[in-house]
Amino acid sequence: MTSNANDPRVELNKIAKLLVEDMFNTPDAELLQEATKDESLKEAGISAKNAYQKAIQDVGAKRLQAARVAMTSVNKQPPSVHRHVDALTAHKIIAKLTAANDSSLTLAARNLNNISDKEAIELVMELVELGAIDKDIQF
Repeated sequence: MTSNANDPRVELNKIAKLLVEDMFNTPDAELLQEATKDESLKEAGISAKNAYQKAIQDVGAKRLQAARVAMTSVNKQPPSVHRHVDALTAHKIIAKLTAANDSSLTLAARNLNNISDKEAIELVMELVELGAIDKDIQF
């Protein structure tokens, strides 16, 4: 389809391009000053802001719903069976993680030199339960 030079759409397209170019060449301060005088622009801005915030809320609500569904299915699963870890092995695992400065440990947990045997066992079992340590790890 060839364009006809006399076609009014061609002329409108030229005018639109000139208007857009003029707008991009206008300083921001001047555009803002003009916009503050026009009530319809203020209303359009408020409407756009409200629509954007509603879209964010809708996305958040959908993510929350998906998380609830996922948690429901996880909560329905039987608790995983954990092997018992003895204190010596728990201390060795913690020492390895601490030496590696493993990011699965919090900053407070990276200084675990003087914790009790019970605390060491609980920490390792929690790390296994949370998935920070593979449950099939050789204890």
